[in-house]
Amino acid sequence: MKLGIKNTLGLALALALCGSASATDLDLTIVSGGASAVTVGTGDMVSYGVYAETTDGAHQGLAMFAFDLTFDGGALSPVSPTSAVTAFVAPNGINNPAGFGGTPSGGDLIQVGGAQNTILNTFAPQPVGVLQPGLAMPAAPVFVATGALVAPTQPGTYVLSAQNLFANVLDPTTTGTPFWKVLPCEAGTMGDLVITVVDCDISIICPGDVNSAGCQSAMLYAGRASYSGSSALTVGVGRVINEEFGLWIWGTNPGPSTRFGTNLCVGSPFDFAILPELSGGGGPGGTTCDGSFRFQFTGAFLQNAGLTPGTTVYTQCVYRDPLRGMPSVGVSPAMSFVVCP
Repeated sequence: MKLGIKNTLGLALALALCGSASATDLDLTIVSGGASAVTVGTGDMVSYGVYAETTDGAHQGLAMFAFDLTFDGGALSPVSPTSAVTAFVAPNGINNPAGFGGTPSGGDLIQVGGAQNTILNTFAPQPVGVLQPGLAMPAAPVFVATGALVAPTQPGTYVLSAQNLFANVLDPTTTGTPFWKVLPCEAGTMGDLVITVVDCDISIICPGDVNSAGCQSAMLYAGRASYSGSSALTVGVGRVINEEFGLWIWGTNPGPSTRFGTNLCVGSPFDFAILPELSGGGGPGGTTCDGSFRFQFTGAFLQNAGLTPGTTVYTQCVYRDPLRGMPSVGVSPAMSFVVCP
């Protein structure tokens, strides 16, 4: 299969007159959102693009290119050509039998790409396009393909790579009369896309203590903590002392630690915020366990706090319990969560 595909694209080379050897290389870089390394959640859809750039100007642009794509996190689906390379896509250009997007084989994509109509064919069904010079010149990289993959369900670091590149470029002396000459183009730097997959896991890591009203506080949550702001994590604590003030603490180290005269499940150092409202609830202040607090980890909060995707955060509420004696504080259950992209 792979040999047959190579022969198909090789036809474009066999029919074109090659010039002398060239020192030109072709660099390929794979990016997602403009970055060569991204952090995503398990099962997320990851969009990516491949751009190409030659290393010198001793030519008139790409005439043909083909490469394989491999991903160690799962099977790939065929990619799509960009508007910049329509001259390389059948019937304008010529591709392997499965098309420009590559042939799926064992989870890889074999020979993404195509060749332009350098032979100026007019009698066969393809290639029949008008040649486009000047593509992928130095300092003018061009996106040649876009695709998407599904992140693995297992957290870890995975790599999307371009391999087995072969290409040629237009001879600098050629004019297209009677046809376009090409020069060989060697494989240059292959820039991988590194994908770090994190499980945005949320866990209750220790229980709250029993307060002076005889209640053990409870913790509930909704959503996920997303650095990009695509979602927010809302955490609520109930069954705390009524009409009292509280603090919300967070840090990146697990406990135990000691502060505010009590033992915490969040390790030192940590940050904290004074909650803007009292715990509320019925009855005289400080006498019942009808109070509650709420805190939200939004994308803006995470960014301002420097809590980047993949970071594990530990968090807990500390509140005043005036009838308890010294120390006159109570603590809620503690939670750990991983910051989502």
